[in-house]
This record gives sequence, C-alpha cells and structure tokens, in this order.
Amino acid sequence: MNTAPLGSTVKPIALVFASDGGHLFAIGASGQVWKSTTASWFDDFEVTASSLQEFLEQLGRQIANQT
Repeated sequence: MNTAPLGSTVKPIALVFASDGGHLFAIGASGQVWKSTTASWFDDFEVTASSLQEFLEQLGRQIANQT
C-alpha cells in the first residue's frame, strides 16, 4: 500500500474497515480498497477494488455464488 516515492518515509493513511479472518480491508483517500497480504496491518496491502462500490459488488457476487 506504500505508494510514496522511492526513498520517502511518508506512508499513506487508510481506514481499516473489514476483515475476512485472514486479511484486512482498508479504504484510502483515493477511494480504492486495499487488501492486506496477511492478517496484519504491518505487512503490505494490494489494491482489490477501485472503489467501495466495486468492493461491495464483488462481495455480493461472492455471497450469491455460495448457494
């Protein structure tokens, strides 16, 4: 999730809002939703959706496919 320029000590700020038991999900100022690579907020994050709406749509599809 560190999108700061190389060598910079600035870390982006994001709000962790969910967990699936193995990963954390956070939303940043850009609106992108990030997923942790582990269950810790100290490790890396990767973009999982371009917006909260897209994240919720993905979640809805996953829930619908479980039946």
